[in-house]
Amino acid sequence: KLFRECSPEIIFEISSEDSLNARHLRPFLDTVMSEGAIGISASYRRHCQLGAIAFSSPSRALVVQLASGDLTLGSNCSKRNRVIRGRNLLKKQILCNANYQKYAFQMDRIVVALYLDMALRIDSAIDMLSVSPLDDRRSPQALMNAMGGESTLHQSNVKALFFSNQSRPASNSDLVQQAWAACQAAILPHMAVRFHALRRIRTNIIPDEHMSALSKICRDGELLDSLKPLSVKNDVMPDITVKMGNLTLTCRRYPTRIRRSTHHQSIQIETRKGVKVQGRAIHVRGREAQIGIRGSFRGDEVKSVRTIGKPALTCAEVSRELVILATLKGESTLLSHPFFKAVWLPNDSIRWPKSGDTKPKIPIHCPGLGINISQERAIEKILSASDADRLVLIQGPPGTGKTTVITAAVTSILS
Repeated sequence: KLFRECSPEIIFEISSEDSLNARHLRPFLDTVMSEGAIGISASYRRHCQLGAIAFSSPSRALVVQLASGDLTLGSNCSKRNRVIRGRNLLKKQILCNANYQKYAFQMDRIVVALYLDMALRIDSAIDMLSVSPLDDRRSPQALMNAMGGESTLHQSNVKALFFSNQSRPASNSDLVQQAWAACQAAILPHMAVRFHALRRIRTNIIPDEHMSALSKICRDGELLDSLKPLSVKNDVMPDITVKMGNLTLTCRRYPTRIRRSTHHQSIQIETRKGVKVQGRAIHVRGREAQIGIRGSFRGDEVKSVRTIGKPALTCAEVSRELVILATLKGESTLLSHPFFKAVWLPNDSIRWPKSGDTKPKIPIHCPGLGINISQERAIEKILSASDADRLVLIQGPPGTGKTTVITAAVTSILS
């Protein structure tokens, strides 16, 4: 039970995409209310690929399991044709049917997966987390804001459904509950007005080259995030103090330092007697951390300290998610930015802003550095005022003088 005021029984059906037909869709679509709200959730396989997608009305749900493997390979043409028919049916009846408003808590990730893994677009899609004022879209608080607020929810059940066992794909039952929760939140009277004000995601009108670039950026970010370890041993100095339930320590190495605990992280402290105590980092400054713990022991009894749980997104990762989401909703000028086009859309015409600076060409000035011809060409590119050199990539194996190039360029600019 997620919502305090309603917990109906949900009838759901499971179908593989190669066997999907109108017989599966009609009973489900008949239960969609006049508002046309359909909740969507998804589970993902290794490499962040879509494994299954669930659609829910207030009383019925449909789970579609995706075929595994590359359908462009092999000789099973019959199965490939059935998959194509099933996907086209989803596209026509639900995804690109503007009569239905599609709701999901991470709609940005779902629309990217639909595009990359099923070659499907979507119309009238609402990212529900956009109603939350929090930048941390993955926090329990952001989710509960999108579900109507803490007072309407059984908070422990919500956290158990959405945040436990995130290292494995969601079960069909969990998928159904997540999709139903999206649908139910969408039709709550006090939330419907807020969702109505949000810009819709319509990937069906985004040019393919633009959608391809946005999807690659998004998927690459997901892949990098999936590589983050779920457990890190923190190499700490031996001078540990414990006072009034707080443990203060200093990490030896910056890369394995303790960071302020996120909602899904904890600090595990093991004593020399084998006792494991859980805590949370409540204050962090550089390599020094203060950890709130439950238990009593001396600092010299600590054997090891370990951070359990995936670290939070960095500020850059959060910004990337927000910019991609805004672009999918048509609220960003990213696709027309000349630097973005130079990297991702090189075939588009690029208009660089005109510079009012008419300073003469900067000569190379790097006495004593002994640069070679290749380095000299790279430095000239950095110092150039030509539009053709607005974006320059300097690549070289270790020891080839990239730092020397940077030093020479900065020295030339400052001289």
